[in-house]
Amino acid sequence: MNVREEHATEALLIRVWREEAGMTLDSENSGALLLRAARFACERHAGQTKPRQKRPVIDHCLEVALLVSEAGLPPDTVAAAILHDTLEKTATVRDELDAQFGQRVGALVEAVSNLPGEADAAAKQRLKDAPADAQSIKCADIVSNLEALALKGELTEKDRADKAATLAVLDRAEPTLAARAASVIERGLNGC
Repeated sequence: MNVREEHATEALLIRVWREEAGMTLDSENSGALLLRAARFACERHAGQTKPRQKRPVIDHCLEVALLVSEAGLPPDTVAAAILHDTLEKTATVRDELDAQFGQRVGALVEAVSNLPGEADAAAKQRLKDAPADAQSIKCADIVSNLEALALKGELTEKDRADKAATLAVLDRAEPTLAARAASVIERGLNGC
């Protein structure tokens, strides 16, 4: 983990710990889960970049987790947000996630992943059937990706149309994340 990744990880954990102050969860256990998830994601995504966004994959993953945390979702959902690209962009398998982070985290990550050989219609149906927390992670993913593309002058109408089609099936997502995703899609190139 490089210094930049360590600072992003620390910022995420500090924010989540502060937000958990009023929750009944044991913040030490929740913090440990998030730290393990962040370290795992940093290791698995080491050296990976998002070329059009001109940033490391891990920066995107941590930004998605921050958005999910800011929306008030629970720590296991924040952990899944950190890990959301591990199944599709690394050699990680679902059983590893289940063993290290629990079946709920593994299921949330799988719900938002593009599975090998899966048809677009099947992927959309899986997202439509996904629990609210998974749909919320996907909304945060849309926000992070489109805002980064817009800031780098790389956002296309195809990007917006593709994400609008995805957002259309996310009817159980946390409302503020869904609204922000819709806003980013709508304003496109002019809003960032």
